[in-house]
Amino acid sequence: MKDSSSRRIARFCFIVLAWLFAASITVQVFFAGLALFVDSTNWAAHISFARYFGFLPLMMAVLAWSGRLSLKTILRCIGLFGMIIGMFLTALFSSQIGGLSALHPIIALMLFWSSTEIIRSFRRTIH
Repeated sequence: MKDSSSRRIARFCFIVLAWLFAASITVQVFFAGLALFVDSTNWAAHISFARYFGFLPLMMAVLAWSGRLSLKTILRCIGLFGMIIGMFLTALFSSQIGGLSALHPIIALMLFWSSTEIIRSFRRTIH
């Protein structure tokens, strides 16, 4: 009984973090849009906000493991974290990597798509 209860809690926390992560990506893109189209001082919000949700995929991977979700789900969460590292690297080294820095918004699209796929596959798993 205890095992299934802790598994249920882990799965609940997992899906909450998955939705929070997808929402955070949306907010992050909004901040970038504000910086591009309204006022460049909004880059500060875009830069600082990333630090608050970048760790969520690692927490999701741990919760997926403790909730006994599929290995595919765990690996997808780790993949999200890998993409976040790619985001940070393209931003940090943009002046050194030239055109490769244009991957930054593409990775953002991939992050959002992947996070929604994780949510969708989770919903199929529990139903």
